[in-house]
Amino acid sequence: MRARQLALGSGIVALLAALVPVQSSTAAPAVAATSTASRVTPAAASTAAPAATVYAPPVPTVTRWRVPVRVRQVIVVRAASWSTTYGTVSLYSRTTGAWRRVATWPARLGYTGMVIGTKRVQDSGKTPAGQYLITETFGRLANPGTRMAYTKATTNHWWVEDRRSAYYNQMRLGTQGGFALRTSGFNSSERLGSMGAQYDYAAVIDFNRPKPVIGRGAGIFLHAFGSGATAGCVSIRHDHMAAVLRWLDPAASPRILLGTVAYLAP
Repeated sequence: MRARQLALGSGIVALLAALVPVQSSTAAPAVAATSTASRVTPAAASTAAPAATVYAPPVPTVTRWRVPVRVRQVIVVRAASWSTTYGTVSLYSRTTGAWRRVATWPARLGYTGMVIGTKRVQDSGKTPAGQYLITETFGRLANPGTRMAYTKATTNHWWVEDRRSAYYNQMRLGTQGGFALRTSGFNSSERLGSMGAQYDYAAVIDFNRPKPVIGRGAGIFLHAFGSGATAGCVSIRHDHMAAVLRWLDPAASPRILLGTVAYLAP
């Protein structure tokens, strides 16, 4: 019985539809056809080759690495051997063509020399060889004119080297907490405003950052001379460090390349 009712209802609907006049329209369809010339299928997009990196001309005396073309400032730190605590710092810049050396100065390195960055151990006194970004600067004195992000360090500014802290290898205020507030012993940190004239001016070397390996090391900077060799940083004369900060330009994507002469140019 229900089947006959359904069939009868369907017939009435069909009859009414046939009696309704069909209106013609000259309007374009609601959805235009997509040109096959511009259509990109998901399969085609997924198989497209990634854009190749465009590199800058080789940095003088460095063949181990090439830097991307967007990099227009490079600092090269060279040492004669892995064990020496002395080296040189050279600044290079370029506009569109070859690199131009801006300056070369004497430098001090870690008190036990250098080591490849991925093999470094915290508190070993070694400067990490490698290629790193420079993204921020700080100092106990007022900004000398750098265009980089600059923090005037006070006794409330710390560089966290506490291996248990979630803020390992970051600058943090002591009042914010989250790390051991001590300057000596295991898991101590650096109180930047109390470190003396060596931290009058400093540029942060992004070694073991921004995703640090705990225990590889923290607080590696290019800073002003202290009393001698460093704990792993690179130091240069006070006025030279001020000049570096004035020279650094974030728009030039500055990098620092560190290593022995033989390591930089194998």
